[in-house]
Amino acid sequence: MRAIRMPHQAERGSISVFAILMATTVLLMVGLAVDVSGQIHSMQEARSVAREAARAGGQEIEVSSALRGQSVKADPAGAAAAANAYLSAAGVSGSASISGPDRISVAVTTTYNTKFLGVIGIGSLSATGEAEARITQSLGE
Repeated sequence: MRAIRMPHQAERGSISVFAILMATTVLLMVGLAVDVSGQIHSMQEARSVAREAARAGGQEIEVSSALRGQSVKADPAGAAAAANAYLSAAGVSGSASISGPDRISVAVTTTYNTKFLGVIGIGSLSATGEAEARITQSLGE
């Protein structure tokens, strides 16, 4: 006598494979969201450090022309050195340059070490930030 097979017996175990695939997909999506938001946060920090380094560089001006009441210009060597010193103290890598007589540009590069994406081989993500400071002259009465 042959056993009669019910139609649902042939599909036994298919729900558990589906559940595993869905759980894996949800875990990857959550991991992606966590790591991308961490990279965005690192980029915000890089921009913040770049702004502060540009401000530090912008305080280095050519004193002789400023004292004579002429235009205020950046001291190229001093401004770049002050901005690079700020970057060093902040523990990030970057570069500072004088982009005009009254402008200091700073670029910062950092890395974000991933929390979840390391599982698929992505151990870090690059985060960059740029800023520019402009030196202005204020006349008081």
